[in-house]
Amino acid sequence: MNQASRKVNCAEHGEAEISFVCIHIAKAIDGGEKVGFFWSEAEEGLPPIAWCGACEDWLLQNGEEWSESFKSRADFKLICAGCFTLAKQVIYGS
Repeated sequence: MNQASRKVNCAEHGEAEISFVCIHIAKAIDGGEKVGFFWSEAEEGLPPIAWCGACEDWLLQNGEEWSESFKSRADFKLICAGCFTLAKQVIYGS
């Protein structure tokens, strides 16, 4: 993925780097529901990604493997880095 394709135009934050969150976090962002916030730091070539407490529990109960079943359950959504930071502040508290 080239650098230009790693950006998204967000109505709130303008042009920003991409991130991904599970559907449960995506739905909780506006309401501030405390669904849990577990994340991986961005690795070279990969954007930051976060998942909720329910997804974390599922992972722990199923060998911590990012299987197709897990990815389907999490239904990851693309958001901008600004929204990712906002979600982390609202949901996780930091």
